[in-house]
Amino acid sequence: MEKLIKQSKIWDVMQLKERGKFKPFSFQYAKQNGDLVNYENATFSSIHSKGPTVNIMLEGDVKPKTFRKICIMRFNEFKVYI
Repeated sequence: MEKLIKQSKIWDVMQLKERGKFKPFSFQYAKQNGDLVNYENATFSSIHSKGPTVNIMLEGDVKPKTFRKICIMRFNEFKVYI
């Protein structure tokens, strides 16, 4: 059986810190055209609590990118459900 994580729980896990820095995580994202993209070693940047997006710093980037929360399909080894 596949491991599952509730979408609302992801934000708590993203914000966990280790030695004062956000812990890295991996996630799979569904793009607007339906393609699934895997991101490794990403870190939390900020969350728009009243909006549909979250800012995530990707490995090698200097500025965070904005992702729609609902389009995150996998988080670490867990499949995301609503």
